[in-house]
Amino acid sequence: MKEKNLLSVNLKIKVSTMKFQLNLVKSILAVAGVATLSAVSAAPASAFSFGNIAGGDTVGDAYVNDFSFDVTDGGSDNVFFKIANNNTSVPGIFIGSVYFDTGSNTNLLSAFGINNGNTGTVDFKNNGTANMPQSSNLTTPWSTDFSATKNGAGSNGVQTGEALGLSFGGNYTNVVSALNAGTLRLGLHVQGINGGSDTFVSSISTSNTEATPEPLTMLAAGAAVGFGTMFKKQRAQAQKAQ
Repeated sequence: MKEKNLLSVNLKIKVSTMKFQLNLVKSILAVAGVATLSAVSAAPASAFSFGNIAGGDTVGDAYVNDFSFDVTDGGSDNVFFKIANNNTSVPGIFIGSVYFDTGSNTNLLSAFGINNGNTGTVDFKNNGTANMPQSSNLTTPWSTDFSATKNGAGSNGVQTGEALGLSFGGNYTNVVSALNAGTLRLGLHVQGINGGSDTFVSSISTSNTEATPEPLTMLAAGAAVGFGTMFKKQRAQAQKAQ
């Protein structure tokens, strides 16, 4: 009888220890998988806001903070702009055109790509070096180097909750630095503002640029904390069983 009891105890210890080790290996593999996905998907990104043009139209001044854009590093000297309309207070308001002025940085941007990762029914077309409305009111003279406008009806503009995706050849770090310095400017012509329109230009304050975390990066961080807690519990249970 004593030998059977001893055999039963030994078997219990082995099963518990093996189970803990197996769960540990599975958890490590899971964390490694999430971390790998995070590393692949996480790309440097910065968020920017817009400002009003002093001396220009004022019909849209109250809504300037409802528009923003992100700049993301596409790798291999490619950058992506995503321009969003977050206004919910004015029915029918939309972004009709966008304009880029690179100033003296003639080699900063190239290979202009339009409708690259749009959100919604947005459809834009290349509008060359078209003049930006209210540009004459800017203290620093404006010269359009790239522009895009809605393709046809206003429904193809950037409506509430939608975004326009644009791509360029260019170095991400240099582009963000130029935006912060105001040597690269992005302008929006916003239409459907209670029958009127207004123009906004990217703000040059460095305080409106921030790191934008990628979803899988946050997932990896959460998973690491969660698995770490699970490791401790499983180890404590295994030791208690011994």
